[in-house]
Amino acid sequence: MLSSYHLRPASGWINDPNGLTFHDGRWHVFYQHNPAGPVHDDIHWGHASSVDLVVWEHHPVAFGPQTGGPDAGGCWSGVFVPGLDRPAVVYSGVVASAADATVCLRWGSPDLLSWGAPQVVAEPPPGVREMRDPFVFDWEARRLALVGAGLHDGTAALLLFDASEITAWRYVGVVARADAPVFRTLPPSDVWECPQLCSVDGVTVLILSLCTHGAPPGPVVWVAVDIDAASYGADRRVRVEAGPQLAAIAWGLVDTGPNFYAPQVMTDDEEPMLIGWIPSRTPHDPDVPVAGCLTLPRRLAWQDGALVSRIDSVAAQALTGSGAGQEVGSGRHTLPGAARADVPAGRLTSSSDPALSLQLTDAEVWVDADVVEVYPAGGPAWTARGTGEWLLEIPEDLTGTLQLLV
Repeated sequence: MLSSYHLRPASGWINDPNGLTFHDGRWHVFYQHNPAGPVHDDIHWGHASSVDLVVWEHHPVAFGPQTGGPDAGGCWSGVFVPGLDRPAVVYSGVVASAADATVCLRWGSPDLLSWGAPQVVAEPPPGVREMRDPFVFDWEARRLALVGAGLHDGTAALLLFDASEITAWRYVGVVARADAPVFRTLPPSDVWECPQLCSVDGVTVLILSLCTHGAPPGPVVWVAVDIDAASYGADRRVRVEAGPQLAAIAWGLVDTGPNFYAPQVMTDDEEPMLIGWIPSRTPHDPDVPVAGCLTLPRRLAWQDGALVSRIDSVAAQALTGSGAGQEVGSGRHTLPGAARADVPAGRLTSSSDPALSLQLTDAEVWVDADVVEVYPAGGPAWTARGTGEWLLEIPEDLTGTLQLLV
């Protein structure tokens, strides 16, 4: 089954969303993409844009590996760089493997459809086994960048670069390590990927995708961090002029489902918006022309000491229109292939995999063929892919609402 309203190319492979930006009245999403087939190989940047975050216009592939260049082995994850006098993106350029990745920059045309040749702006510093996935942000009137990394001693870490000169970054140092206080309580990993830093209702939140070599994509966590306190040395008296250190306060899961990874955050005039990757749950069917899709756009909020998410209101309105939906009573219901359900309580289960199941309390359920996204009130989302139909069980004396989506 193919999803119908989740962003994906007509064919080929899709994984991490990249370069999210709102430009000239449209949301633009780039993404890792193999246009030649539904396998992770020869990674380019695909490109789509939308005015409502639901109906996407697919543009030609933005750019791909340059033969003999610093990204000859693949154009991996990165971000759009705001605040410059012309469009630019930075990303991980891979030559032969992740261990030789550098940070590459490409300049873009005003319409974001044409991109120049890659130029290396940062290389792995000593002590770093591999680095990837640059994220650019402003701090105290300086342009800085976080880059995910794995150190030679096996510790996952974040690197800090000064990107004031956008074409020549200066390495500052390790800004966070997996063996530091609070960070050491995260699920184990040997590389932190796709770091994102944003302010959510006044709380500074770091988002990390946890990677362990030889294992499936790990969980995605949020970490509430204190930059101001961490801008001082361990004795809290000597200010570190080089840049901030990220002191972790608390953490939790961004999404509790089995099929969510590598999200990217974009900030506009509203709450930060997040889009993630939904990988396939089972080995790819060679008869299906596309592998993977992206999540619905989510808005982030801080509630009761934790990061929560809900579907973006513009996208929700575009998907549901003004339809009211129909009431569904207690019992077991097979959900249609494109539907939204409001459920006061119940259980959602995959017909082909009873272990793929979630207890629901005051939740929105968005079904799109084999993909489901669940948004509980006041909690993290739950994203999954099954191989059969989705079954909804509602307890006695309760009713829900079901709306078909077109």
